[in-house]
Order: sequence, then structure tokens, then C-alpha cells
Amino acid sequence: MTNQPIDHFKSQVFMILATTPAGECIAYGELAKLAGFPNHARQVGTMMKNLPKDTKLPWHRVVNAQRRISFPENTDGYLHQKKKLEEEGWIIIGTKLAITPNATCR
Repeated sequence: MTNQPIDHFKSQVFMILATTPAGECIAYGELAKLAGFPNHARQVGTMMKNLPKDTKLPWHRVVNAQRRISFPENTDGYLHQKKKLEEEGWIIIGTKLAITPNATCR
């Protein structure tokens, strides 16, 4: 990707993520696909990893295709994401999000 497509990709990913409501999660690959760049799930993961610590984007709503938190279990990143998801009504068993009546994962 050249700079213009990269900028477009990033802006699309951030826009979609910003409009992902509480109680909903989205997989890295689905986010890439909705942004118009299927098969770029890893790039989405890299973008999430490089967000500033004080970001207002709901990065915690992005999980892997198996509805799992991608951080290793019990690390600071895992515990932070787990806490934020639980505050939105998710039940996490190990690293996996359990589907609840008020939560959706796409």
C-alpha cells in the first residue's frame, strides 16, 4: 500500500471503530473488511497496538476471530481489556468472550 491507501485504510478503521457501540465487539479481520481492505487483519492489530495510551477510541472492543482477547492471559493489557469489556456487560471465560443477551460480536 502506498501512503494514500494507507491513510484511507487508517481513517476507515478508526471511523468504524469509533462508531462501534458499547456491548458490541468486532474482529480484527471484520474491521479490515468493513474498511475496504479484506485480508489486512494484522495491520488492524498493529494499529490497535500503536494507539496512544490516552485514546478515546474503543480499542477494547476489537478481538480476534475466535472472540478471544489477543493479549496473553493475566498480562496488564489482557486485564485492562477484560475490565473494559466486563464494564460493558461481557462475560469473559479465560480469554474468550461469552455471548450474552445484550452483547454482539461481528
